[in-house]
Amino acid sequence: MKGDASSREIKDAIAKELGPKTIIEVSELKKKKVVIMGTSQPHCLGDLLLREKSDSLNIEIQCVIANQKSLQDLTEKFNKPFKFIDHKNISREEHAEKMMAEIDKHNPDYIILAKYMRFLPLNFVDKYKNKIINIHHSFLPAFIGANPYKQAFERGVKIIGATSHFVTIDLDEGPIIEQNILHIDHSYNAKELSNLGRDVEQLVLSKAVKYLSEDRVFVHENKTVVFK
Repeated sequence: MKGDASSREIKDAIAKELGPKTIIEVSELKKKKVVIMGTSQPHCLGDLLLREKSDSLNIEIQCVIANQKSLQDLTEKFNKPFKFIDHKNISREEHAEKMMAEIDKHNPDYIILAKYMRFLPLNFVDKYKNKIINIHHSFLPAFIGANPYKQAFERGVKIIGATSHFVTIDLDEGPIIEQNILHIDHSYNAKELSNLGRDVEQLVLSKAVKYLSEDRVFVHENKTVVFK
């Protein structure tokens, strides 16, 4: 009975949010403006840039912001603005203020963390509630740190995966938008696991962005309803 009540609550919340709206064709939707944040890993950023270029995502990338310069060449190859905001020798809060000032210039619908490898302070998360989308490997909390795929290889895991979710004040516990896994076995080495992991991260993040950009995601408390 408790599960039924929860389902009814979600349905009522959706009905209240959508009201008399009818289904809109994707071609009729206005493209969502996004700002992408990254650090140094290029795979998710490159995938999103290519998908936007090929018009397979309903987005317009306004800017790429990073705390390292290594993503600049990739970004500028797609004729997108790149903003380097150094995090060294300033506090996390000061760094966040500089990022927010840059983000607000573009007034994005969503902020995508494409392997952005720094914690965001609470004021940043609060300001952009239900607008920040993250991607991470699904080994958390088992394998944390800089090289989770090496750790997974050493433990002999049988699946790898990725999760895309909204960012909340509770680290890596925001409403989940999309997940996927790949089955593996003992024949994969650590480098192969890392390559496969990057592939599934790209796929999961791009699907999450697709659903969001097409208004297919409804947030209710700490859950999402995704109309696929």
